[in-house]
Amino acid sequence: MTELYLGTDLYHALVECLLPVAGNGNADQIRAVIGPLAKDRMEPLADRLAHLPPCPACGAVTGNEIKIVLGEVGDIWPNHIRSAVTLAHYEDHLTRH
Repeated sequence: MTELYLGTDLYHALVECLLPVAGNGNADQIRAVIGPLAKDRMEPLADRLAHLPPCPACGAVTGNEIKIVLGEVGDIWPNHIRSAVTLAHYEDHLTRH
């Protein structure tokens, strides 16, 4: 699975739309929110988001938990980090060769 970079506004809108439904146990609602954005990575992503535990500090699902799952499970990232990722890959390549 390759990274999916979304425009920053779209990424933040996705996180906001997921906030009311993440952690409620209903993967169908998650699929409806994500729609065609992540069809090739939908099942593991929808399942993890549907069963997302609340933040231990505040007792509710927050945008931070959603962003972690989007990145770790869905490999979905905001576009504004793409240059930093590209630079890190380049530097890693230089140190290996």
